[in-house]
Amino acid sequence: MSGVFDATFFSSRDFADAVRQFSRENEDMNVRLEVVTLDGERLDTVRLRAVEDGARLSTRDGRLVFLPYPHIAHIDFSVLQDHRIPGFLLSTSSE
Repeated sequence: MSGVFDATFFSSRDFADAVRQFSRENEDMNVRLEVVTLDGERLDTVRLRAVEDGARLSTRDGRLVFLPYPHIAHIDFSVLQDHRIPGFLLSTSSE
């Protein structure tokens, strides 16, 4: 069984459009993106870079984490209540 998440999922316009739409629907507030692992760990992600075998995550607590796609259980979007905290940064170009 293959998972839902892969490099194509994260680099597609659908993912970027969903993030932008969620922000617009919430009055352009900063967005929090949490990647949840199969073990239930919640990675509060500031930046996400999709590579062939997994996602490289920069977390809000200063960690750089490589997470293979099969280890991603789901992704949670929410609105940051504290506007002083920078939101999730969505890449606008391929790196």
